[in-house]
Amino acid sequence: MSESGVPPETVERFGRPMRQFPVAVSAGAMAGAWARQENAPAGATVVVDREISALGLHGRPWDPPPASTLTLAMVLRPAVPPEQGDVVWLVAGLGLLRGIQAVVADRELATRWPDLVVDATSRQVVANTKVDVQLGPGEVRAAVATMRVDLGELGLEEPAQRDALIEAIVGATDEVAATLAEGPESAVAAYEGSSLLVDRRVKLRLMPKGETRGTVRSFDRSGRLELASATGMIERISVDMLRELQVV
Repeated sequence: MSESGVPPETVERFGRPMRQFPVAVSAGAMAGAWARQENAPAGATVVVDREISALGLHGRPWDPPPASTLTLAMVLRPAVPPEQGDVVWLVAGLGLLRGIQAVVADRELATRWPDLVVDATSRQVVANTKVDVQLGPGEVRAAVATMRVDLGELGLEEPAQRDALIEAIVGATDEVAATLAEGPESAVAAYEGSSLLVDRRVKLRLMPKGETRGTVRSFDRSGRLELASATGMIERISVDMLRELQVV
């Protein structure tokens, strides 16, 4: 059901069921309800023209205005156990990166774990993602990846460009998600290759308090960041442990 109580229209676009709303509190909430209440299939996508509450990781607001933002939320059915749920953040980030890069070929982009896609040179944020995992008994039942793209920053504000970007992002995310059937290693390795952080020194502020420092070594098969201390000790940081990340 839509937020007005009227059943939403589902159309077939880009080889998947899709729902579009002119206004919604949250694209992720709409896709999450579709997954829970109507068993939406993998790849089902919600597009929202204007989000009232455009919040990312830990409730951080998305600053670009709705008129220059593409917002979509995809339902994923990842073949991973609950303890590997963070790998879906890597799937969403990599799919988002590859989709944008397919449309904006003249600009080099990179991922910034766990939620950002940035210009590899200027470090300007061009997109973000937020993943909400729905758990069942001993399994990840579904995950919803909300993705927001700054169309103004990328120069993609024409309607035809917007549609091309939607098609590219959902297609690329499908392709990355499909590799999880053989295990997370392929997706993790590809994300590592796209990452701005590997071999960089970082400072992490942790939840609920505290901090740690070190050099980003890689990401493990659960999608956690592997941080190497000066002594060589490896600390693994999950998304829900992270409050803030700074490159130092």
